[in-house]
Amino acid sequence: MTVLSLLRRTAGEVATSSAKALRMEGLQGWRKELPMATMNSKSDLDAWAIGSDKDIGGFSEASLDISPEGYGRFHGNLSLDLPANREIEQSGYAAVRTKPKQASMFGTPCWDTSLFRYLALRVRGDQRKYFVNLQTDSIIQTDLFQHRLFLRTPGQWETVLIPFNDFVLTNNGMIQDDHVDMFREKVKTVGLSLSDRQEGPFSIDIDWVKAMNTEATEGDLDRHPPPKEESLS
Repeated sequence: MTVLSLLRRTAGEVATSSAKALRMEGLQGWRKELPMATMNSKSDLDAWAIGSDKDIGGFSEASLDISPEGYGRFHGNLSLDLPANREIEQSGYAAVRTKPKQASMFGTPCWDTSLFRYLALRVRGDQRKYFVNLQTDSIIQTDLFQHRLFLRTPGQWETVLIPFNDFVLTNNGMIQDDHVDMFREKVKTVGLSLSDRQEGPFSIDIDWVKAMNTEATEGDLDRHPPPKEESLS
């Protein structure tokens, strides 16, 4: 086991145990959803940050603004041209994510998604291959949990549900061999990225992001809601 792996596992065990004790696990009732982020106004956009390979000398363009319909639109143009810096061997990416909340003496405020089964996104995208990225309050700041954003109806609005347990740990874009569970009690940022090695324009509209249960789920547990009472007639 590498030092990096040991740090991940140790920090994860301590953090999970502490969070469960603080929230007195089992005393909270069922909740359908936890709003995490929206993109419905210019003030909403202040809570998001964008980036691309242009930050390291590349030529991709990325913008975030409000569409005429009143939704967030992440769009731009991906370029695979390499910057003048010869140490950069690959280019062509763009990303958007929520900004971490302002830290206090108690740490950085995060979302506790542990009582929910899915990450849900209401989006309208093109046919590009986007990824969803989750960053937790980890000791290793470059760790990201990622999952492909599969769109069934490009060009139309849809709500995509991704099980939290299906996210894969990556670091600097590389899948990690460590089988470390996501610290779902401390999700710090959520975002989208594009690095599909295809030059050209991209555009995806974003309405909201939530942690969510269905009527049949309560976090990782299956739920059996009480049957509906039959009306007397």
